[in-house]
Amino acid sequence: MRNPPWSRDELIVALEFYLRHNPSIPGKGSTEISELSDLLNQMGQKMRGETSGTYRNPNGVYLKMMNLRRFDPDYSGRGMQRGNKDEETVWNLYAASPAKLNNVVASIRSYVQSDAPLPLPEIIGDDEVDGEEGQILTRTHRYRERDTSLVTRKKKSVLAEHGYLRCEACDFDFGSRYGKHGDGFIECHHNKPVSELQAGQRTKLSDLSLVCSNCHRMIHRKRPWLSVKELSEILVPQSR
Repeated sequence: MRNPPWSRDELIVALEFYLRHNPSIPGKGSTEISELSDLLNQMGQKMRGETSGTYRNPNGVYLKMMNLRRFDPDYSGRGMQRGNKDEETVWNLYAASPAKLNNVVASIRSYVQSDAPLPLPEIIGDDEVDGEEGQILTRTHRYRERDTSLVTRKKKSVLAEHGYLRCEACDFDFGSRYGKHGDGFIECHHNKPVSELQAGQRTKLSDLSLVCSNCHRMIHRKRPWLSVKELSEILVPQSR
């Protein structure tokens, strides 16, 4: 069986390696390439549950470096022209933002190398997209938004302070609109940038915002995801 295409998470980690070693990319038999191969296999185990004996082996990892080279404006050659279609996307997102790239990779590594299980993938609606940082951090972000005990504590905290639950973006109140049927209903959005999520790091109530279902879906509709404040600023007044 052929190995699956490289995921965005894997391409992000590969790009960080490429930029860190550029222009002298280690050879396929080097310790550095071998260590990157080991990390990618850990990622594969975390995301897919199992990998083949040839999964992201040193030869394949080195070839991926040559695929990335074709986007490098400082490289005088052409690089390998055939590769993953997401390679250019990842290059455009992060090649000019090394600090952002380093943060994302550090977060990915923290989850891959921890004992924390990766939350199961969920079905994403047609009007929502994964975060640009890849599946590992996106799945972790969405899992924290759905942590029942944390969401309950957030709601109780806001009720105690304000006496009501309203969307922090559009001010919608489910109880006012739907009566008793809507009392106590609202969703949580995790405000912390996905790139800053770390394995074992506790989510604080201040990391969460209460939002209605519509606003929450709009936040996750396009990359990069909007903050609650950014969404509130683009709301168009409704006329009846």
